[in-house]
Amino acid sequence: MHPLFFSVILLLVVVPSAFGQISDRTGLNQDFTIETGGYAFTVDVTSNFNVEDVEFSSDDKRLTFYINSGLENNLAEIQIPKNLTNGNFTFMLNDQEIFPIVKTSEKISFITVEFEGAGKNKLDIIGTTYLPEFSKIAPLILFASLVVTIFARKIKKLGNYSFNKD
Repeated sequence: MHPLFFSVILLLVVVPSAFGQISDRTGLNQDFTIETGGYAFTVDVTSNFNVEDVEFSSDDKRLTFYINSGLENNLAEIQIPKNLTNGNFTFMLNDQEIFPIVKTSEKISFITVEFEGAGKNKLDIIGTTYLPEFSKIAPLILFASLVVTIFARKIKKLGNYSFNKD
């Protein structure tokens, strides 16, 4: 086989894949630190679009993602720590409810979102619980349970003494 012919064939195979269009499924990984209630949480987003900003409202238990996409078909995988927000999620894309796939583990909610529409978009993820709201009363509950435990032991010790003078 002639070396020139082999070189041309090799170029035809290699060049289109090396300089072809990037797939719609290619992922850009972005980590966002959410500071709330004296804690810092990392929200991880892998998507084929750019997330320009993320906001969190502890009062509404809502994460808001401000998106800019150059593609028509959009895909994202979002990991949200359960101790940031959790529960039955509601998802709103540009103020319209959507129904992505949600999977959970002990520590995170893993959300797969697919939607159409190039340009600017806003995705709201609204949870039903915000666990740091309980962090203010946790020391009080711990103290109360400690006092109850000590009191219960004292009562038990008193019950073991006999008051008979025999």
